[in-house]
Amino acid sequence: MVVSVIGKLFSPTPDILVAYDELRRRENTALLRLVDTLPRVDGLEPAAIAQARDAVFHSDHPFLLALIGPFGVGKSSLINALLGDEVLVTGPVPTTSQVAILRHGDAFEKAGAQDGVETIFHPAPLLRQISLVDTPGLESVFAQHSERTDSFLHRSDWVVLVMLATQALSASNLKYLETLKSYGKHVLVVVNQVDLLDDEQRATVRDFVVEQSSLHLGAEPDVFLVSARQGLAARRSNPPDAVAWQASGMAAFEEYLVGALDDRERLRQKLQTPLQIARNVLTRAQAEVKLQQQALDRHRSVQENIDAQIVVARQQQETLVEASMSQVAAVFAEASMRGEDAIRELFQPTRALGQFTAGLGELLGLARIARGLGRPSRAQTAFDGREVMRPLDELAKIVADLGPRIEGRDMQDLDDLAAHTTQAIKALPQPLQDRVIGEVRPPVSYNREPLRRIRTDLDEVEREARKVEPGRLDQAVRNSLVLLAGWELAVVVAIVLLGTLAVDWSNVGIPILLVMGALGLMLIGVALMAFRGNQIARAFSRRMFELGQRYQAIVREAAAEQINAGVRMRQDVAAPFTRLIAAQTARQAELAGDLRRMEEEFAAFAGEIGGFWERSEA
Repeated sequence: MVVSVIGKLFSPTPDILVAYDELRRRENTALLRLVDTLPRVDGLEPAAIAQARDAVFHSDHPFLLALIGPFGVGKSSLINALLGDEVLVTGPVPTTSQVAILRHGDAFEKAGAQDGVETIFHPAPLLRQISLVDTPGLESVFAQHSERTDSFLHRSDWVVLVMLATQALSASNLKYLETLKSYGKHVLVVVNQVDLLDDEQRATVRDFVVEQSSLHLGAEPDVFLVSARQGLAARRSNPPDAVAWQASGMAAFEEYLVGALDDRERLRQKLQTPLQIARNVLTRAQAEVKLQQQALDRHRSVQENIDAQIVVARQQQETLVEASMSQVAAVFAEASMRGEDAIRELFQPTRALGQFTAGLGELLGLARIARGLGRPSRAQTAFDGREVMRPLDELAKIVADLGPRIEGRDMQDLDDLAAHTTQAIKALPQPLQDRVIGEVRPPVSYNREPLRRIRTDLDEVEREARKVEPGRLDQAVRNSLVLLAGWELAVVVAIVLLGTLAVDWSNVGIPILLVMGALGLMLIGVALMAFRGNQIARAFSRRMFELGQRYQAIVREAAAEQINAGVRMRQDVAAPFTRLIAAQTARQAELAGDLRRMEEEFAAFAGEIGGFWERSEA
């Protein structure tokens, strides 16, 4: 009997056990963190989360060796033979209706079933080293049995695929091998009821099983040919029949389990299996997150398109405002041009006599008396004649039209954006649609106040342009006329005095020179008057330009406020969609980062487990 060597092949040192406990504690912490993270992965099937929880469960339970296979291949008989006792019921009809875990106990005891799993305790020495898992037949008429077995597979450290010698590697068995390969489990193959074959048939079956198993698993598994019925009979004979036990093939199978699953291997496997489960689940979670990110990328392009449309809408509204401001600038420019023409007309040299006369009137106070009687000033008369301020009549209409034009475009855009955003939400996967917060609809009211409340400020600028400018201009004109009249009188007086006191009138040439000098000085005064007129005209243009800029600044500020309000309304209409996409994109990016860090952590654990294996061998 090989049982006597169980537990004696390897005795871990205290240092190894301390290292093992520390590594298992850190691994368990990482597994719990994975279990907490997985529910954040949209679309991840509940089975994957359950497997991650099972990985935590597995790390705190003994080594599990699961036996699987179709109904009637003798899984229960194989376990009975290993234990040397008819612990499990066998028969021609399905007898195993649930997963059964056989653990070591001081006496045979069935602890009852919980969540489809029955726990049975037995004093067999083999159970000190491993726990055996009996599963329902994968082809049982009870479909839920197969589902239950499949859900339990990932918990097991090793898997034994049991098949009949007369049905070795049927199509279903090949499918099971492919499934086991996807789990990444260490697989043993046991061919039962070989007592029905002769030696040549056994060799043929074994070669065939090894060949096909290698093809489907990607590696050659350990294959055992046994007769569980003969093995159990050998164990139960009194005394046990060692020769029959050996001939049944059960001895070789038991020796393999005892030798391969010593304490060292069990320690390593108890670290590796939950890690393997976690990494498999993590891979599926990362794939699901990648799919979610790809879906979000498609929808984020819609969000970016909406954002771009809002930017373009702002630009179009600003272009609309600038077009109106160009009209305003043209109005002030037209008024400025007319004003310059009127001013230059007042200071034309051809009007020198009239200018001199007007200047004398100012000096003598006659002009003041005329103004007191209500006679318009020269500047006002010139401005009225040129209709300098008439273009300003267009200002109110330009601004009045601007508000409705901005509003009309806003409302049309808001309706279109609401329809577009609604379609974008309908195109989302249902889980994302369920996360949409808020309702997509155009606003029920529109704020028209920004361009309305500036009317008083604009009227003030217009009044200043109409009244203050002619007033300032008239004063400048009067001052210039007074200076001209004073200059001309001074020239006349100087010539008269000079001619009276110092000129030799007997010399005809001298009076002529005096007269010519006087005329020259008078012409200089007239030229200076024209120069002054140009200065006043340019000053008027500068002032009108400043008033035009001030007028535009007031309108631009109010229009910007109304445009910003329109942008906010557009953003609010699209917010349920854009807010969701932005939040989900950030959420998925954070989740992908968390999963990536876990992947790196699990990879580091795999390296440490390999190092632990090397230390345990040393």
